[in-house]
Amino acid sequence: MKRRRNSQLFAFRPVMSVVAAGLLLLAGALAAGYQYHSARAEHHRQLVVQARILAASVTAAIAFNDRATAQEYVNALMLDPSLDAAAVYNEAHRQVAGFQRPGSEPIADSLAHAGHLPRDPMLVAVPAQQGSTTVGSVYLRAAETPWIMQLARYSGVGLLTLMAVLMLSALAVAHRVLASANAALERRARELAKANERLSAEMEHRARTEEALRQSQKMEAIGQLSGGVAHDFNNLLMIIRGSLTRLQKHLQQSDPAVERVVQLEREGVAAGDLPALPAQERELYEQRQVRHRQIQRYLDMAQDGIDRAASLTQRLLSFARRQPLSPRSLQLDELILSIQPLLDHSVGSGWKIDYRLGSRWPVLCDSNQMENAILNLVINARDAMPDGGKITIGTSDVQVDARHPMGDLGEGEYVHLCVVDTGVGMSEDVRNKAFDPFFTTKPVGKGTGLGLSTILGYVEQSNGVATIESQPGRGTTIHIILPRAPRDPLPEEA
Repeated sequence: MKRRRNSQLFAFRPVMSVVAAGLLLLAGALAAGYQYHSARAEHHRQLVVQARILAASVTAAIAFNDRATAQEYVNALMLDPSLDAAAVYNEAHRQVAGFQRPGSEPIADSLAHAGHLPRDPMLVAVPAQQGSTTVGSVYLRAAETPWIMQLARYSGVGLLTLMAVLMLSALAVAHRVLASANAALERRARELAKANERLSAEMEHRARTEEALRQSQKMEAIGQLSGGVAHDFNNLLMIIRGSLTRLQKHLQQSDPAVERVVQLEREGVAAGDLPALPAQERELYEQRQVRHRQIQRYLDMAQDGIDRAASLTQRLLSFARRQPLSPRSLQLDELILSIQPLLDHSVGSGWKIDYRLGSRWPVLCDSNQMENAILNLVINARDAMPDGGKITIGTSDVQVDARHPMGDLGEGEYVHLCVVDTGVGMSEDVRNKAFDPFFTTKPVGKGTGLGLSTILGYVEQSNGVATIESQPGRGTTIHIILPRAPRDPLPEEA
């Protein structure tokens, strides 16, 4: 079918060449005619200029009837071979001077007695004026151009037209060959382009897959390591906590000096007079009391460190998705409203929290972990605005289907939680690493780098999705999307 179409197209090539050749010939003829008329118009203009120059020269001679002088001016024009005849008439329409070539007729005064100049482009008449008075007329007639010169003039146009027709024919043949070659090249180019697109798409998909695989393997390895370390560390903390508890109990047990002081105080109270203690026992008693208070302070400090370490292990377990959760059906709006005083108190007076709660669907999650996650996000938003600002906490119900897609989420019903700040924002490189464990932009000692990674682990453990949207200087938005809790089954009828 393609060959037939190509053959049909090639069949029209000679017709197109003939049409083009005819158009070129017509264009050549038009060009020759235009050149002819242009040449005649230019010749007529030059003839008028010469007539005006002659009229200006012979005006005085006409006024004084000086025929000799007028004839001298006219004879000077005989040197121009393009002039055929010339004549000068006075006001009485009598010829003062003139000439004509051999075989040519003299020029008559056609303007005499209100006559009109013949419609001859080769003949011009110009009045000879002295001031505003017309003293005569000057006539000039151009000679006909020899046919040999005309042929030489227009043969060039014809030759060029013929050469253009020949070149057009050659181009038609060359175009046929080039069209066939170009069609083959275009077909090959399209095939190569498609192959290149497929290869580029496969390479890009492979690169994304490899990057996702490396990230997944890295996160899995870190999760396994942190989970194992957290469990072992938690066991060690339990041993240390138990030892500290036993040590505190031992310290609180009675010793002989203390019992004697207490017994003497009781006897003194009963008798109404407290006997004086020996100086050695009094000094021993005071030393023991001071030592006891110091040890108790150290125990309190150790207990506080153990509590912090236990909180860190919980974060590690949350990141590793191995922490025990107690999910239940709850509404995020009610949860946020219940901790609103805590959130407002946590950010301080220089920051304002705008609550835009519009969710009515429940989610299945651990309330304590969700409270910690929201509080952590609000504190991070506050830290991103050191000079104060506004934090927005919003919730909404989202229906994801073919008409309302949202990222890579499957079709279904979700609850969307977002925490927005107007702080410094994140660069693209920082945003890509924000969920990585132990990554933090805070100074040393100000953050562990487990806040967002813990939230991510908890959200993913709750079958949700967490993303970050941020630009430098335009703030940050943390999105948490959780699936809607399954509806309670209807009670069975009796």
